[in-house]
Amino acid sequence: MEPRPDAELLRAWQGGDPSAGQELVRRHAPRITRFFRNKVSAPVEDLVQDTFLALLEGHQRIDQPDKLPHYLYGIAHNVLRAYIRSSIKARQIDEGASSMAALDPGPTSIIARRREHRLLLQALRRIPIQHQIALELYYWEGLNTVDIAAILGLSASAMRSRMGRARELLERELELLAESTAELESTVGGLDNWVAGIRQQMATDEALPS
Repeated sequence: MEPRPDAELLRAWQGGDPSAGQELVRRHAPRITRFFRNKVSAPVEDLVQDTFLALLEGHQRIDQPDKLPHYLYGIAHNVLRAYIRSSIKARQIDEGASSMAALDPGPTSIIARRREHRLLLQALRRIPIQHQIALELYYWEGLNTVDIAAILGLSASAMRSRMGRARELLERELELLAESTAELESTVGGLDNWVAGIRQQMATDEALPS
């Protein structure tokens, strides 16, 4: 039996079927967990819960059911902002300049098994937050620049420019972190494969019993 599409489940939930909402939470919890895992040092469960509580409160207002994942990422982004403001006790954060490594320097919940994976995860946390989010949504979640632009509140043209700059900043951080030219070339040259490897590892972690 084919799983019910998001749009159908959301309409059922909006129509008063709580089981449809529960199915959407089960379906999308892994992607929202991934969103937070390489960003914060705190346990991500509370942030994931905050995201879905906000969805519960606002699901009746969603008028594009087929865009539910994008709506969820937008909520998660706002939850991340609130976490950062609370953690460093600041009202405003410049996401185009501040990195998660600087704002929240503790270790994240991802335990990388390959040196290249560790380098890449560290480098992602050392670039500005909006750049990190953009690259992770692009590489790990397969979103295109138009969708990422909508999530981050940018124009499509600005997002294309941001993506190019994000890759440049990532390579620069990899250069600083790599212990040898060979390690740098391996990580940068095989970037797509290493990113896919991290994504696969997170999927494996998600399948393990808690």
